[in-house]
Amino acid sequence: MKNLYGTQFNISHIEPATHIYGPGRRFGIWLQGCSLACNGCWNKEMWSFKAIELLEREELLKQILAETNINGITILGGEPLQQAENTLWLIQKIKQSTSLTIMLYTGYTKPELQLQKNWDMLETNVDLLVTGRYEEELRNPNNQWFGSENQELIYPTKSRIKQRSKPLNEVEIIIEQTGEVRVLGYPSDLSQC
Repeated sequence: MKNLYGTQFNISHIEPATHIYGPGRRFGIWLQGCSLACNGCWNKEMWSFKAIELLEREELLKQILAETNINGITILGGEPLQQAENTLWLIQKIKQSTSLTIMLYTGYTKPELQLQKNWDMLETNVDLLVTGRYEEELRNPNNQWFGSENQELIYPTKSRIKQRSKPLNEVEIIIEQTGEVRVLGYPSDLSQC
């Protein structure tokens, strides 16, 4: 997919310190825009490609590097690989310049990633991939780090993540200084989202 935003990311949300999207304390980046439109998706507000917050990729990299006491980054969405040029750029920069682990959620399957010519780069640079579309009828809130049974957790050969997913339902509640409350994770009751 052509990069709609040049060297800018269309960001839906950044969580500089989350603990439930991969092992350890992670810098979470939700990208805006997804044409896959999985039935039952609870991030439907992230489907639109309308610019929410445009952020230069160099600026996002600086934000990540300035964050202290994190173990890695996790990129979600929306669909991160519908901003592939910038997403792949960021993954390579993080891998080349830090010891942070990289986790990527994508609705694409491994065969689709191979057809897109993205698989080799992802396999080389990402420590944990969650692949496949969310399928509501296969939803299991007790899978740590993924939402439906069809999705695959792929630890590439050179993965630096040793911790493996386990049966566990994690939910993170964040209360902002403004009083806004956000629920992250895979709550058993989707009305909590």
